[in-house]
Amino acid sequence: MINLVLSILIIACSSYIGWGIQNYYKNRISFYNNLDNFLHYLINNINFYKDCVNKILVNYLSATNDSKYLKNIIIDFMDGKNDFDSIVVKKDEKQLLTNIFNHLGKSDSENQIAGLTNFSTQVQFVLKKCREDYEKVGKITTKLGFLFGLALAICLL
Repeated sequence: MINLVLSILIIACSSYIGWGIQNYYKNRISFYNNLDNFLHYLINNINFYKDCVNKILVNYLSATNDSKYLKNIIIDFMDGKNDFDSIVVKKDEKQLLTNIFNHLGKSDSENQIAGLTNFSTQVQFVLKKCREDYEKVGKITTKLGFLFGLALAICLL
């Protein structure tokens, strides 16, 4: 009886770990989608309204329900912190985000829009890679977690 309960617990735990890994890849896709939407929001507001960057950022934070990861990075930037930690951003991608936020408000609107368009292209590339990673690794981790737990449970019995 204890072996059966332990087996079910092992299967549940390994499935949960697989689901957690899959969720990580989903969060990365969501984050970069939100980042691209944010860049387009900035481009549109700088182009049409000619508002200052801090006002645009405050309006964005109050008007959107996007990813908490992106909101935390924006808030850190507004507080003057150039370094941030985010679970969904890999180390090599961190420089891209740092460049995006360091670029804001540093030039006239035309150069600002050109730079943000360039960053949007780079984010699209990262987003494509995130989707490929999800297709390769993310979708299969829940199944592998369950199968690994099942294999351990069979060995236990």
